[in-house]
Amino acid sequence: MGAYLRHADDAGIPVVTTSMTLIEAYDPTRHLPKWHWALSKIRIEPVTEEIAKEATGLLKETGLHGHKYAIDAALAAVALRQPGPVTVFTSDEDDMRKLCADRVLVVKL
Repeated sequence: MGAYLRHADDAGIPVVTTSMTLIEAYDPTRHLPKWHWALSKIRIEPVTEEIAKEATGLLKETGLHGHKYAIDAALAAVALRQPGPVTVFTSDEDDMRKLCADRVLVVKL
């Protein structure tokens, strides 16, 4: 992921994620200076009530529900708010493709 962040930073491409994604991605066994460096390159969007409602709408549209999809739905809602073109890098490619449909490019990490 570091290479993607360096490339985006060099190219002036904004990298955006949700505050919930940070919780999901945090690993205490990782080297903390690298974690903090990565966070310094990312704009972190809070999951507001408005984002939560948009995420819930995406879940309804796709027939998905429950905690398994909550973080992905919030990330999809934030991604869909960004000016295009938008790429989502994820380890959960299938769910993100369902949630974002053809509105963003989904790339598996």
